[in-house]
Amino acid sequence: MHLSEEQRSLLWLSAAKITPSHVTALAQAYGGPEGVWDAFGSRGGPEFPEQVRSTLSTLHSCHAMDGLIARLEQKNVRLLFRDDERYPGQLAKLDDAPYLLYYAGSLDCLKRPMVALVGTRRCSAYGREMAGMLARGLCDAGVCVVSGLARGIDLAAHESALEAGGCTVGVLGSGINVPYPPEHRPLLRKIAGGIGLVLSEYPLDARPLPYHFPHRNRIISGLSLGVVFVEGRIRSGGIITVDAALSQGREVFAVPGCVGTAGAEGPNHILREGGRIVTCADDVLEDLGLAPGGAAPEPDETEGLTDLQRRILDLLALEPLGAQELGERLMLDASRLLAELGTLEIMGLICRESGNRFRRTLQAGNQRRS
Repeated sequence: MHLSEEQRSLLWLSAAKITPSHVTALAQAYGGPEGVWDAFGSRGGPEFPEQVRSTLSTLHSCHAMDGLIARLEQKNVRLLFRDDERYPGQLAKLDDAPYLLYYAGSLDCLKRPMVALVGTRRCSAYGREMAGMLARGLCDAGVCVVSGLARGIDLAAHESALEAGGCTVGVLGSGINVPYPPEHRPLLRKIAGGIGLVLSEYPLDARPLPYHFPHRNRIISGLSLGVVFVEGRIRSGGIITVDAALSQGREVFAVPGCVGTAGAEGPNHILREGGRIVTCADDVLEDLGLAPGGAAPEPDETEGLTDLQRRILDLLALEPLGAQELGERLMLDASRLLAELGTLEIMGLICRESGNRFRRTLQAGNQRRS
């Protein structure tokens, strides 16, 4: 990869995790990034903390920088600078936009409208299904789904976007070669290896330190037209993303949760403060002025079911119920009811929760309003 002297200097500063605001101040003081490079180590040159200075010293030679660039190429990690025409316009408008993004995958994702889905790492089945349903609906409309490659809601959003054949962008709070959590390395490779994209403002080998993630979250919201908080507590990384979105002038949405549950804390707080309610992907698309992509309508998922099976689904759509409760409401004996429940479970229309309770699943056909 060929880099200009200015780009090499920015890569050098990025390797030591110099923040955008600090780089701006240094460039103004020394006549640009190259001036910082030239003045480094000289009398009157820039001052840095010891650990930062050590990293910059190690890389302060053409040979060392050539080695770093070769290592990036070897790992198929590319660089996107803020003045590049492919740099996402939504993000570039931010005062603290990253001056350099490391990426793996397809930059074509950045040409699409983007919506972020965020929430707790410890999501419920409801939260996971809502994230999946929203991701699929957004991808069907040609929208790119953005999230943070974490466990829980992030994972459901990315996986569902991939399953739908859509675009998804994962933003890391670590170096691209240090995915967090580690077990998501196959997911990262799948996103980067297809039509998806993985981004980070952190250099190779950067560990997932706690203070990285609030900075990561501003990129997630900065890329997006809107942020949907699916599930999670008030004090969470998802709320930090929501706060960043509000400060950036982005739209904020929330999926209503069951009052009294931990996962409903954040979304219900957002709704109480004036956030927009989301029950399906069309809610987001309509509020953002994004027309659906014209995908063929989903088939009626209940077509061919018996009246009894439809009655079971209608009851479970209201609330999860145990077999005994269902039997009493439908006045059915246990053997017949269990047979019907087994059929519906195999069809993927219901699922079994802890305590042997059954719940209606959120199928693709429920994404569209009638």
